[in-house]
Amino acid sequence: MTNNDESSVSAAAESRTDRALRAYLRAVILAEPVQLALLQRHGVRLFDLRALRILLDLGEVPTSRLAEVLEIPRSTATGLIDRLEERRFIKRVASRTDRRVILIRVTEQGRLALENREILEESLAGRAIAALPPDQQEALAVLLERLIAEARAQNRAALEPTIPVGIE
Repeated sequence: MTNNDESSVSAAAESRTDRALRAYLRAVILAEPVQLALLQRHGVRLFDLRALRILLDLGEVPTSRLAEVLEIPRSTATGLIDRLEERRFIKRVASRTDRRVILIRVTEQGRLALENREILEESLAGRAIAALPPDQQEALAVLLERLIAEARAQNRAALEPTIPVGIE
């Protein structure tokens, strides 16, 4: 393969990536009204809803882990947890393995708030997805799930501590 051929292949791949990113960003705009409706319905900030979604994905975690993932100080995470607990979206529970550790768990009420079917179905994004043929809905779900899995894998790798060479 010549340098020109390699440049063409690279440019085509970059073009596909750019197109996918632009489409993704346009699709994200469709989700904003859904988040605002959830905000109005449940009286929590968008950041709180984001944290609740992350907690749902993480499962039971200590405050320190939530703070790490959100990249916020532990004191800020504690205030966030207090607000979510006040709304009964999360619950503090003692660790089964270490009683000194308190874990944060999303409650059923918190899960239902995030997955409010009525808001989702009435949204522009919900109506647009419902209008797609079933095979395209399935393909969209598969691609988005792959995107989320890849982003999580890369985020985990970025959060893993690196050990300098020569230190065991």
